[in-house]
Amino acid sequence: MRPEPLLLAAVVSLAAAPAPARAADSSIDYVDVDSKALRKSVRCGVYLPPGYDASGDVRYPTLVFLHGMRGSERKWESRGVGERLDALIEAGTVDPMIVVCPNGENSMYVNWRNGKADWADFVRRDLVDWVDARYRTVADRSGRGLTGDSMGGYGALNIAFQHPDVFGSVSAHSAALYPVDPDDLPEWIKRMADRWGPVYGSPVDLEHWRGNNPLHLAATLDAERLRSLSIYFDCGNRDRYGFDSSNVDLDGILDDRDVPHEFHLRDGGHGREYFEAYVSKSLEFHGRVFRAAAGERDAAGPDEDERDDAGATEKGPADETPVRREF
Repeated sequence: MRPEPLLLAAVVSLAAAPAPARAADSSIDYVDVDSKALRKSVRCGVYLPPGYDASGDVRYPTLVFLHGMRGSERKWESRGVGERLDALIEAGTVDPMIVVCPNGENSMYVNWRNGKADWADFVRRDLVDWVDARYRTVADRSGRGLTGDSMGGYGALNIAFQHPDVFGSVSAHSAALYPVDPDDLPEWIKRMADRWGPVYGSPVDLEHWRGNNPLHLAATLDAERLRSLSIYFDCGNRDRYGFDSSNVDLDGILDDRDVPHEFHLRDGGHGREYFEAYVSKSLEFHGRVFRAAAGERDAAGPDEDERDDAGATEKGPADETPVRREF
């Protein structure tokens, strides 16, 4: 494992702990995002950090969180992650950021083989454009990260590996990494083949499968493009689905190609308990990346071509009323 160069000087992460007390003025908007890629609207939760409403023209980095199987746009909030982020911000461990959690259904976050649902395009294009237009974001890759848990960890790695021009950092917990050859799938997964038919084809389209497989992508994509990403992932050493083995494989592939990354095989299993124990690690990782990028932007000074209308200064059209839940 080779740690990301930008992170070598970073402070040590806080230890995993129960969810701390939450800040008074962070909030979550629940909104619908229209998607051309999906030809429908997608419900999303949007975490706004403490001080967002009163911060004038300050712009914030954005972290997109992809939930796991059978999750929803409320998964991030229901697991208390907003409260943990509040505490990290209050402690000065990370700077304030926006977090977006779309309802990804059980999509695997890929463009489906049957052509009826382009979930990867929704995440990397429709969602990104919508967030940048509605909120005061740092609207470039340096201020944009992608993270996920289980199925969402798979989706985050898959999308970010293919689109490092959109996301500058990526992290995953317990990423659902499957073999490069679908014939090597466990029997219990093969029995779900009909359910995966719309996503990967029935029988599985090998080219499509490999084109959306992080292990294959890590081994075959241009190494320089992969090196442009800040990469973090971890997995429990008792993962009941065996993803600990495939995550170790990904670590080895990236090592062999000299792609800087941070990987940890941690004590734990797969699911809510593991995620809640270690989610602060990925939040701190993205916080370090965002802080380093902000320092580089400050050192470089304002861009001559920077426009006043780059990103939103207001929250959105007056006729769109989000559901807001105060933390």
